[in-house]
Amino acid sequence: MRSRSSVCWFRTRLLGMSAALILGAFSLPNEAVYAEDILSKGYKLYQQNCAGCHSGGVSEAPLKSALKRLTVNHIFSALDKGIMAGQAGHLTKDERALIASFLGVKPTVAKADSYYCGDVRDASRKMISANTKSWGFGLSNERMLRDTNIGEENVGTLTLDWIFAFPNATRVRSQPTVVGSTIYIGSADASIKAIDLERGCVEWEFSVAAEVRSAISADLDDAGNAAHLYFGDIDGNIYGFDIASQQLLWKREADPHPAATMTGSMVLHGDKVFVPVSSLEIVLAANPKYECCVFRGSIIAVDKNTGKTIWQTFTTEKPELQGLNTVGAKRYGPSGAPIWSSPTIDTKRGFLYVGTGENYSRPTSDTSDAIMAMSLETGEIQWINQVTLDDAWNGSCGRKKGANCPENPGPDFDFGAPPILTVGKDGKDIILAGQKSGRVYAFDPENGGKMLWQKQVGRGGIMGGVHWGMATDRERLYVPISDVSAYKRDAHKPAKSGLHAVDIITGDPLWSTLTDDNCSDEKWNCSPALSAAATVVPGVVFAGGLDGMLRAFSADTGAVLWEFNARQDFGTVNGIEAFGGSFDSDGPVIVGDRLLVTPGYDKWGLAPGNVLLSFKLKSTAVPVSKEK
Repeated sequence: MRSRSSVCWFRTRLLGMSAALILGAFSLPNEAVYAEDILSKGYKLYQQNCAGCHSGGVSEAPLKSALKRLTVNHIFSALDKGIMAGQAGHLTKDERALIASFLGVKPTVAKADSYYCGDVRDASRKMISANTKSWGFGLSNERMLRDTNIGEENVGTLTLDWIFAFPNATRVRSQPTVVGSTIYIGSADASIKAIDLERGCVEWEFSVAAEVRSAISADLDDAGNAAHLYFGDIDGNIYGFDIASQQLLWKREADPHPAATMTGSMVLHGDKVFVPVSSLEIVLAANPKYECCVFRGSIIAVDKNTGKTIWQTFTTEKPELQGLNTVGAKRYGPSGAPIWSSPTIDTKRGFLYVGTGENYSRPTSDTSDAIMAMSLETGEIQWINQVTLDDAWNGSCGRKKGANCPENPGPDFDFGAPPILTVGKDGKDIILAGQKSGRVYAFDPENGGKMLWQKQVGRGGIMGGVHWGMATDRERLYVPISDVSAYKRDAHKPAKSGLHAVDIITGDPLWSTLTDDNCSDEKWNCSPALSAAATVVPGVVFAGGLDGMLRAFSADTGAVLWEFNARQDFGTVNGIEAFGGSFDSDGPVIVGDRLLVTPGYDKWGLAPGNVLLSFKLKSTAVPVSKEK
């Protein structure tokens, strides 16, 4: 139960958001009664408009218990102009504020002496590993880290060394970037933070416009120190940031579409930053009155110093009016083919490779569910290899087909994971790509993207197959599979959630380790599926599951060498309640004798979390201290 003082706080906070929201709607007999009335009205509006989805009725929606960890302002922003604006479009601002007042909590204020480092330190220091400065640990997105002390012989001694808790967060989707002794990471509280690698305290933080959920790409000076940072936020803004002055170099919209967002991480190469653009329109389409759909995915090349566009290449033609849906709203197409993940850079050929998602509406294009190659200099499309044809799908295609669901909807077989550019034992380059269909492909970059082989590794489905990222050591491809749900035609096939290894030259299976179910008596949606990106070091592959289990697998055999259950409360650290949850999206980062991970993902009814965990080899670890 909330205390009376907390209830009164809601009133103050709501008035601060918009003076017109509440003052014009209610009288003020006294503060306490007024606040209780707000909560009562907010509860009724929640039950009428939100409970059907957030009580488990819609699989993608966070559960109510996760929402009640967020702040009033966070929830109001989501309803008013963010990811839930489409669903809340029929509500007045007053009603949105009332729902936010019922669900939201007071912002957490960290204890300065345990949150901040307390001393002035230079955040630009010599790197520990050059490969950690981008999401894929290099331009080719291999997700292989070779400069580490952690291996098969000692991975079992990894011990939790420190915990950092993010304020006002129920997920951490920004993969840590390590430069020198500093971790750079984005946060759900609309900030980027520089965290000391050894101590887990904040060196500095900088507020931005919205949640940062992609990895931060670091630019280095001539001495190998971090100088500039590049990142995007959930509202579709992109940023260049100067570390020395702790000021923005530039800020701009990635794309003018109001639902444009940043899911994949930006990649820096030369004087250009390459920006993948995805969209929340797939969610907005669930509203039958929404004019679906006009977003189209793209890659933007911007000048790293100014943020000005050098080129932008769209994945579909400009949408045109196609008629009306069943409730009279305009229909447009083609649309969609978003780019969910980080682009891959081929410096030898001067190309950039991306994977695309499905079309949102009809007509479909030949660029959806495809691997595309573009010129680094001009953005001109060099080749397209589409592996799933005629895949039109959006958020209106749920259990009950909505007005904006295309006729004969497709299976929603995105490429959510980036393509990998690697080299085999024969010295030939190869592109490897994994799809939500559960299928893995190899393409020849020397021959216009010709398909070399394809293998069915997982069952696949809307929540199946490969989601966020595979990894390779240039001998084996390590494929995390998340077979939570199946496309209707494949529902009879067995799920293959777990980690699988295939030969990169032939695609032949080498081993498969299906992950155990650790989900008994769990209040959150829970699954042993591996949806988050994997990471490989010599001899060991790390992967986190939707059940909150972090595992280390033998690269040779697939045997589980070490595991840790992150789906737990960690007490109070840096003045904030710390709790772990499901692993999704970003993957583990390994530097020296440390392993960094971020458990917590509130969508799909999964277990929320707000922590960055730092593990260390036992010989150098210090037992973690925490308040209960």
